[in-house]
Amino acid sequence: MMLRKLSSALAEIFARSAAANPKIACFHCGERVRQRRVVQVVFDGVCRDVCCHGCAAILSTVEQLGQSEQYLALKQQLD
Repeated sequence: MMLRKLSSALAEIFARSAAANPKIACFHCGERVRQRRVVQVVFDGVCRDVCCHGCAAILSTVEQLGQSEQYLALKQQLD
């Protein structure tokens, strides 16, 4: 009985936490990540939310290589 109460109390806490901290899709790969874990990077003059430093590095590299327009065009086709 005690274990059941504890289990339901924990489930309620996690449900409230998930509602208070929604997931956001990574701009680069689409992986869903909690808002508090988002990494922000400026790409093509706009602040973008990404899931990790790897995706941030990819966007920075694309921009440094002058391929932002091609990247955005391809991304638009794939979305």
